[in-house]
Amino acid sequence: MSERDGTGAEAERQPDPEAGRLGQRLEFLFGYVQPLGRRYTLNEVVDGIRAAARPGDPTLSTGRLWALVKGRAGNPTVGTLRALGDFFGVPQAYFIDDEVADRVAAQLALIAAMRANDVRSVALRAAAVATMSTHGVDTVRSLVERSGLAEREGTPDQGAQAFE
Repeated sequence: MSERDGTGAEAERQPDPEAGRLGQRLEFLFGYVQPLGRRYTLNEVVDGIRAAARPGDPTLSTGRLWALVKGRAGNPTVGTLRALGDFFGVPQAYFIDDEVADRVAAQLALIAAMRANDVRSVALRAAAVATMSTHGVDTVRSLVERSGLAEREGTPDQGAQAFE
């Protein structure tokens, strides 16, 4: 590969698909894991990881975290993935296994929908009905969102009545 045919330079500029996937998953966590009622800052995540670290655990800089979130850095260590998973409360497999990532994303979206619509009773009923499958969680999230929309419009939601 030479610069004359362009393949060498272009290969260096090609984004790493794995780094991009990791960045999307991290960005999703920043968007949905918000116990403070807002997005964490990069510094808050780095500081939280440092505070929870034991001697010998990996540390993470703000710059490295930024590069991971933007999909510009690949190949994080297992320790880094473990620290990020612990901080955000997701299994380490979320970062590498598509099935686990889909399931966790559906669960986080459901929690966000319930929080946004403030439907605690639906959550209790959904816990009895929903399975851990992505489809089951998506179905419940859809019902929660429809319930919240119906409450704002002042009309009863027929889907929510199915749980009663």
